[in-house]
Amino acid sequence: MKRHLNTCYRLVWNHITGAFVVASELARARGKRGGVAVALSLAAVTSLPVLAADIVVHPGETVNGGTLANHDNQIVFGTTNGMTISTGLEYGPDNEANTGGQWVQDGGTANKTTVTSGGLQRVNPGGSVSDTVISAGGGQSLQGRAVNTTLNGGEQWMHEGAIATGTVINDKGWQVVKPGTVATDTVVNTGAEGGPDAENGDTGQFVRGDAVRTTINKNGRQIVRAEGTANTTVVYAGGDQTVHGHALDTTLNGGYQYVHNGGTASGTVVNSDGWQIVKNGGVAGNTTVNQKGRLQVDAGGTATNVTLKQGGALVTSTAATVTGINRLGAFSVVEGKADNVVLENGGRLDVLTGHTATNTRVDDGGTLDVRNGGTATTVSMGNGGVLLADSGAAVSGTRSDGKAFSIGGGQADALMLEKGSSFTLNAGDTATDTTVNGGLFTARGGTLAGTTTLNNGAILTLSGKTVNNDTLTIREGDALLQGGSLTGNGSVEKSGSGTLTVSNTTLTQKAVNLNEGTLTLND
Repeated sequence: MKRHLNTCYRLVWNHITGAFVVASELARARGKRGGVAVALSLAAVTSLPVLAADIVVHPGETVNGGTLANHDNQIVFGTTNGMTISTGLEYGPDNEANTGGQWVQDGGTANKTTVTSGGLQRVNPGGSVSDTVISAGGGQSLQGRAVNTTLNGGEQWMHEGAIATGTVINDKGWQVVKPGTVATDTVVNTGAEGGPDAENGDTGQFVRGDAVRTTINKNGRQIVRAEGTANTTVVYAGGDQTVHGHALDTTLNGGYQYVHNGGTASGTVVNSDGWQIVKNGGVAGNTTVNQKGRLQVDAGGTATNVTLKQGGALVTSTAATVTGINRLGAFSVVEGKADNVVLENGGRLDVLTGHTATNTRVDDGGTLDVRNGGTATTVSMGNGGVLLADSGAAVSGTRSDGKAFSIGGGQADALMLEKGSSFTLNAGDTATDTTVNGGLFTARGGTLAGTTTLNNGAILTLSGKTVNNDTLTIREGDALLQGGSLTGNGSVEKSGSGTLTVSNTTLTQKAVNLNEGTLTLND
């Protein structure tokens, strides 16, 4: 009998003989069947229950179109094109008990298959599929090879030996890359719906094997588990990579990389608006931070051989370990000691109690925070640099205008607080010749000595009784004096345009002079 190219076979159970018999059929579009060669008696056929059918596509045969439903199986040794699969997941996702759907066997090929809710495409070793589209509720169980799969809410489960190339993960789709599998050129457009660094591991790409050349777009997330490796990943703005295993040569083009306890990242390049966060127990090596990129190393985290380019930001504390080079040369943060650190464009160094920092450069957008009991020497404050400290810290260096300043032993001399800066004067301590240019000066008692100057945007907050025996002057622009009481034999002077607002403050001074501008008193 001449075999048509579209001929396939059904295995039909004969309850009389107690065995399957093969019935050929001509496969037609949408699963309509015709020309069945019946091998059973009429009585036998009419007495059989309706059972799921096994449709076999033999080597050399091609089936174009058709639908699998109602627990049907299609076993593919040949080629299928354009099949629709709506059955096979009766026992749930990635369950070995599932028996229906399309099974692509060794040497078999399935092209342009559509898998809908409840449908399963199983690709066994030696089988290959291409251009499969999987909707929500459908899945592909892969042990062979898959090219250009699209997950529109569907799932792809890669088992040992599987290779997937060019998978696109959309709309809460999920690719599971298990040990012994390789996923290359994956595009991830989903997974980050739970917010930054959320461990919602059932969307996006979940890597326990090898993921190579993955692209993570806005809302995309790749989670690399302890046994997984991600190589040559690119993460764009709004996407992120969570690393518990190994990440090699990641590029952050506005995206984020989180390196967790036990995770390692090597060769990460952080470009504009990108952010690498190394958490407690995480390790990063050979990171390059370009202009407007950011490296954050949390307490207990480690980043070595860092290259911090001009305009790049380092965010860390003296409880972390960081080494590398910046525009000043070699720098380090090791065992509670920081040296030669540059802070700019969102960079920050926290010097903790009992720890030290030397030769710190604080430029525009950078922040140096020296905690009570911390020490920072040879500090160079640039225009727009931020200093956070109190009179219990020890800080010395030069201001942005080149003048020396110091904090130590309960004395603060010649401080200049730029916008965003903050200094707290503790009870019993003294601040001399302090200038506040848009920053915050808080006095919890203590004494103001010399000339204390408030410029535009400055805030002086008093808590309790603060003594001023010299001059508090407010120059151009608006300033706020609030809370507590200011006592002593000093004077308060307002000159230049703008308004000095005194709010809930008791003034007991020798003189209050309004030379220019406006003085507003609020209860």
